[in-house]
Amino acid sequence: MLKYLLKVLTIFFIHFALSINAFSASVNTSSHSNEYPNRPIRLIVPFPPGGGADFMGRLIAALLHDQYNFQIVIDNRGGANGIIGGSIASKSTPDGYTLILANNTTHVMAVVLNKNPPYDPIGDFTAISMVTQAPQVLISSNKTTIRNLNDLISQSKAKPNLLSYASGGSASQTHISAEILRISADIDIRHIPYKGTGPGFTALMSGEAQVMFVSLPAAIPHIKSNRVNALAITGKKRSLLLTESPTLDESGLKGFEISPWFGILGPAKLPPILVKKLNTDLVSILHNTETQQKLLSQGAISIGSTPSEFKAIILQEIIQLRKIADHIGLRF
Repeated sequence: MLKYLLKVLTIFFIHFALSINAFSASVNTSSHSNEYPNRPIRLIVPFPPGGGADFMGRLIAALLHDQYNFQIVIDNRGGANGIIGGSIASKSTPDGYTLILANNTTHVMAVVLNKNPPYDPIGDFTAISMVTQAPQVLISSNKTTIRNLNDLISQSKAKPNLLSYASGGSASQTHISAEILRISADIDIRHIPYKGTGPGFTALMSGEAQVMFVSLPAAIPHIKSNRVNALAITGKKRSLLLTESPTLDESGLKGFEISPWFGILGPAKLPPILVKKLNTDLVSILHNTETQQKLLSQGAISIGSTPSEFKAIILQEIIQLRKIADHIGLRF
C-alpha cells in the first residue's frame, strides 16, 4: 500500500512540475513578446548597397524604426546572387532580432536555378509578410542609341551577340527577366553578371553594358536625371511615374509581365507570438496611407500579407519557375 501511495505521489509531482514549467514558459514567451523589441534589430539585405533591395531595405528600416523606436541595423550581405545573405539569415537565432528582406531572387530563383542551394526557402525560414511589389524597367546606357525596344531588337539582329546586358548576378531576377526577353524577342545578346544591381548599374552608365532590367524604385532617380534611358516596364500597366514609357506588352512582347516582390522573413522556428506581432506591425505600417503614398512615389505598391499568404506565393512561384526553367533550359 505504501509503495502504491508513493508511486501515485511521484506521478502527481511530476505532472505538477511539468505544468509549472509549461506555465512559466508561456509567461516568459508572452513577456518576451510584450517586451519585443528591447534592442536593435538586424535586417539583412542580401545584396550590395546601391540597388533596389538596398533602397527598399533602408525604407522599411526607417518605417520599423518609427514603429519600435529602436535602431534597425541594415546588414548588406551581397554575393552569390543573394545566397550568402540568405544562408546567414537561415542560420541565425530565431529570436526576432535577425530578419531578412528577401525577394524573388533569394527565395525563388537562387534555389530553383542553382544545383546545390545551401538553404530551403520554405523549411529554413519563417514567412512574416510580403512588403511590396514593383515592376522592373528595361533601361539603356546613354552611350548607346537604344531608345526603345525596337531599337534594341533591330540592333541586336543586325549585329548578333555584339550588344550585352548587365545583371545583378547569374540566376537573379534581373538576369531571368533579360533571358525571358532574349528568348521572347528571339535576339542574341550577351550576359554580363555583376555582384549586385548596384555594380551592374555602374557598368551600364559607363557603357560597359548596353541594357539592363532594374527595379523601378532603384531606376527612377537615374531616369529622372537623364543618366539612363527608360525603354519599357514589365508591369501590366504603365507606371504613374513613367507615363511616357510603354509596357513591354505594348511594345510588342504580348503577355510579358514581371512584378518582383520584397518580403520580410525570419529564420525557421521563430516563435508564433513574435511572428504575429511582427506581421501585425508590418501590415499596419504598410496599410498606412502615408506609407502607401511614399512607396507609390517610388514606383512600388504596398502589400502587407498574412504569413500563410506570403508562404503560398513563394511556393507558387517556385513551381512556376521550375516549369519555365525546364522549358527554356535555364540552369546554373
